[in-house]
Amino acid sequence: MSTRTTVSGIALAGTFWGVATLIACSGDSTGPGAAATTTYVAQLSGANEVPAITGAASGTATFTLTGKSLSYVVNVSGLSGNAAASHIHGAAAGANGNILVPFVAAPVQSGQVASGTVDLTQPVSNGSGGTISGDSLLTLLNKGLLYTNVHTAAYPAGEIRGQIAPAQGSTSSSGGGSSSGGSGSGY
Repeated sequence: MSTRTTVSGIALAGTFWGVATLIACSGDSTGPGAAATTTYVAQLSGANEVPAITGAASGTATFTLTGKSLSYVVNVSGLSGNAAASHIHGAAAGANGNILVPFVAAPVQSGQVASGTVDLTQPVSNGSGGTISGDSLLTLLNKGLLYTNVHTAAYPAGEIRGQIAPAQGSTSSSGGGSSSGGSGSGY
């Protein structure tokens, strides 16, 4: 074998090894099997409640779907009193719906009311004995049929509310962000 052929073979092998290494290292968070992330947001206001509430209170609920895990953070400002409860309800904008996911609400007028994670691989309890499958909850989420609200003593039916929708610029989730498994009627 000539020296030129051997050197060319080694160079070619080195190039393949380098490319393979780059691909392996860059695929850590986006390769097959990695869970995609989708962010959803609900802008909370009294005007979104049914019937509408006049007042200066506002808030934002942010939901991050990673695979079959839905994390959430609910922040508020200017409630009439301390938050008494906060939930995810199932209904379209302009309609009231059943509680599907209760949050443990911090008694604050301004600040973080709730945060946590919902495991969508398991049935989700509404806190009153009813459940909805994680797949059904995910279907409702992707159809825009969920809202979050925050309740106070002055407004026991809810002081501020917002429909949960994909955040602008959020990527669609291929790791569980859309589902056709469930009718959405599990509540």
